[in-house]
Amino acid sequence: MADVAYGYPLEKNRYVLLEKKEIDSARPESGNTILLDRFVNFFEIDPHFFDNTYLLLPDRSEEAYSLLRAVMEKTGKAGLGKITFRSKERMVLVHYYRGAIVATTLHYVDEVMDPQIFPALKGLAEPVEKEMDLAIQIIKGLSGDLDLSGFKDHYKERIEIMVKSKMAGTISIPEKKTAKTPGKNLMESLRLTAESLKK
Repeated sequence: MADVAYGYPLEKNRYVLLEKKEIDSARPESGNTILLDRFVNFFEIDPHFFDNTYLLLPDRSEEAYSLLRAVMEKTGKAGLGKITFRSKERMVLVHYYRGAIVATTLHYVDEVMDPQIFPALKGLAEPVEKEMDLAIQIIKGLSGDLDLSGFKDHYKERIEIMVKSKMAGTISIPEKKTAKTPGKNLMESLRLTAESLKK
């Protein structure tokens, strides 16, 4: 079996080689204890930092669980701390969610993309006021209450139809809807959309 080398990247084509035992010595011990450092306002947290969410259930102290759940629901606060999970130390946010307490692991700051590093975003022209007014009018016309249940996974639905038809001994390929591509003339597209909303 070939030897495996572990390298820590410094820059392009430059690495510091580490041995497996050195890497293993740096790994924290895994555990199931969440260590909270402070409480923060849940709605101030940028959702781009969210990773995975896990449901926390009461174990021995149901009263403490119920109290913490009620306090976090009423105050909008969430506990920020850390947990060692799968040999990695992770930031974690403990917060109220739909009558329960959940723990959401967070990305570290250097793991979250900064869009401003991309040159294509620099020096963009300011929108023309007339186009801006039309776009605002369109967005207002298309605005409504948030209801995520109205969105369906059409790919999953098409696969389920295919499976059912095969089980029935038939072949059925659902029609695939193609998205309309916007016209090249942005102003004309905005004007037509705004007019259709008035009807």
